[in-house]
This record gives sequence, C-alpha cells and structure tokens, in this order.
Amino acid sequence: MKKLTYLLYPITGLLLLLWIEQGLTISYPVKTIAKLVLFVGIPLIVLHKKDVSFLQFKKTDHQSQRVAILLGLVILSMIMLSFYLLESVIDIDLILLNLTNNGVTPTVFPFIALYILLGNSLLEEFFFRGFLTQFFTRSWCRIFIPSFFFAIYHISIFLTWFSLPLLLLAITGLWIGGMLFQIVNEKSGTILSSWIMHMFADAGIILVGIYIFYIY
Repeated sequence: MKKLTYLLYPITGLLLLLWIEQGLTISYPVKTIAKLVLFVGIPLIVLHKKDVSFLQFKKTDHQSQRVAILLGLVILSMIMLSFYLLESVIDIDLILLNLTNNGVTPTVFPFIALYILLGNSLLEEFFFRGFLTQFFTRSWCRIFIPSFFFAIYHISIFLTWFSLPLLLLAITGLWIGGMLFQIVNEKSGTILSSWIMHMFADAGIILVGIYIFYIY
C-alpha cells in the first residue's frame, strides 16, 4: 500500500506539471518554481527520515564517473545527429513560437541554458534517480519505473512541439536514456554519474537551441 502511495505521487505531480506547462499561461520562472516544489520541496519532506546517500557525491565510484563522461559524449553526439537527420520534419517555427510565448527569447536563452545545464539537470536527477528509486528494493524496478516517469514527464514540455511519431520516438529515447542513467548509478552509488550524463545530454539540446535561436 505504501509503495502504491509513492507511485501515485509522481503520477499526480506529472499531471500537475502537464497542466501547468500546457494549460496555464505563465512565465518560465513560475513554472520552474512549481517544479522545485514538486521535485525537491515535497520529496525533501518525505525523505527527512530516509537514507539520502545518493547525494554523497564524494563516495561516487571513480570508474563510474569515467564511464558517465564517455557515455555522456555518446549521448550528446546522438542528439546532434538525430536533430541533423530529423530537422526537415521538425517544425522549428512552432518550437520558436512556443518558447517565445513562455518567455524564452534569444536575450534570456543563455541564462536559461545555464540553469538547464547545471540546475534543472540536478533537480531532475534528484527526483527521478534519487527520490523515486528509494522506494524500490529490486534493481530492475529502480531502473525501469523511475525512467518511465522521467520519459513521460517530458511530455509536459514538448507535447505541442512534435508530431505523434516524433513524440513517441523522443519518449522512447528518453526512457532508454533514463534506464542507462540508472544502470550507471547502480554501480556508482550516487546520482553524480547520471547527473554528469544528464548534463552532456542537456548540452546537446542547448547546442540545438543555439542553432534554433541564432542560426536558423
């Protein structure tokens, strides 16, 4: 029963984020605050009596860090290659319009990019690879279930960006990526390794964003 309760929280939180992201006309900073409350504030209250060793970065296995950097470079390259191959079927004008409506303009993009790279990536790793994994004793559950929520969560961000086939492709890629993040974490013992990989992935997306805002 308790495990079911912990599964209902991310489902409820993700639905709320979907409503905030797609149903309300509010600025990017306000959406960020909402995410901080749902992904960090409430989980910290829940975790106050639980083990948070996943945050003890100094204990991270060094080999796992090296693997994370290597895999991160591969993920970054795959993101760039995927965009290059799929650019002709991506509605970049629609994405630009959506971003602009949310207050993301060429002027503020560098600051948002920096937050996404260093702050948002850690926030998501804390929730999906840290908080959620605490409630599963079997490794396959820690790998499979939080990664599913991680993929579904991103629907709230780019629901209107892609056609259905591209949306499903993106979700599948995120699910596989999330599982890969957690597999590396299973060895490292903390979320540092997945955070490194996540930053490389976000760096790839930021490079795409640079192209969209300043070159396209």
